[in-house]
Amino acid sequence: MERAFTNKLGALKDSSGHHIFFYLRYEDREYTVGKLSHSWRGALNDTQLGMLARKLHLTKCEFEQWVECALSNDEMIGLWIRRREQAK
Repeated sequence: MERAFTNKLGALKDSSGHHIFFYLRYEDREYTVGKLSHSWRGALNDTQLGMLARKLHLTKCEFEQWVECALSNDEMIGLWIRRREQAK
C-alpha cells in the first residue's frame, strides 16, 4: 500500500506522528490522500480499504483497481478531481 502511494502516485510519506500520512502535491496545493496506523502490516481489511478509498473519492473497487494497476494514475486523478469538486 505504501508503495502505491509513494512510488505510483508520488505522494510524500510522513511517519513522524501517531499515524503514517501520505500527502500529494497537486496544482500548488497539498492534499492528505492516505492515512495508515503504524501497526499496519500486510493486507488491509474492508474497513481500511474503504477509508483509504474515500480519501481519494473512489469506490473500494476503484481503489483496488488503482492499487493493482488496472486503473491508471491519470484515470484515478481524474476521478478524484471531479468527485472532489462535486463534493464541495
